[in-house]
Amino acid sequence: MSTQADSGEGAKPVERAGFVWRDGIERYGVVSRLNHWLGAALILTLLAIGLYFEDMPRGAEKLFWMKLHIGIGALAFFILAFRLVWRLSSRGPAPFPQSVGMQRLAQATHVLLLAGIGVLIVSGPLGVWSGGHALDIFGWFSIPSPTGKIEALHKVLEIAHKLSAKIVLVAVILHVLAAAKHLLFDRRRLLGRMVGR
Repeated sequence: MSTQADSGEGAKPVERAGFVWRDGIERYGVVSRLNHWLGAALILTLLAIGLYFEDMPRGAEKLFWMKLHIGIGALAFFILAFRLVWRLSSRGPAPFPQSVGMQRLAQATHVLLLAGIGVLIVSGPLGVWSGGHALDIFGWFSIPSPTGKIEALHKVLEIAHKLSAKIVLVAVILHVLAAAKHLLFDRRRLLGRMVGR
């Protein structure tokens, strides 16, 4: 919702803060904000666990962390998939004015982040299934493999999953650095867009 200034022809519309579902011209809506913060928490948690056990020798400890990673990932699948669909279907607020080079870097970072998340949520469960295993969710229930063991596919998916995790990690770091730049050097109220202020 927006209102026009009381006087001045051609004045820019001003958004009123409130419970707005969809994105506006100045700030993100409730759905985008929830998607952003919940998605960020899930991605960072999964990245941290995955990177922690990646180089561990086979054994009980690695199996514990792997099962935890798989369980959280399975529960996060629909949340992250919805985040991707919503982000691709929402225009979002207008970007802050900056140099062409910085605009392209920002766009590339968002593309890498979204594409990386997409590959992760697909290659994760498919990697488990193509390894001949059921998708076990904390021992509560399991989803049997629809493919059975396909060794060649399993290896490809493992490589894709690990590579995508590294790409997402780099994109997250760039995203955080860009946010810090806007806040500390450009003095822009960046967080206001994502907290509804």
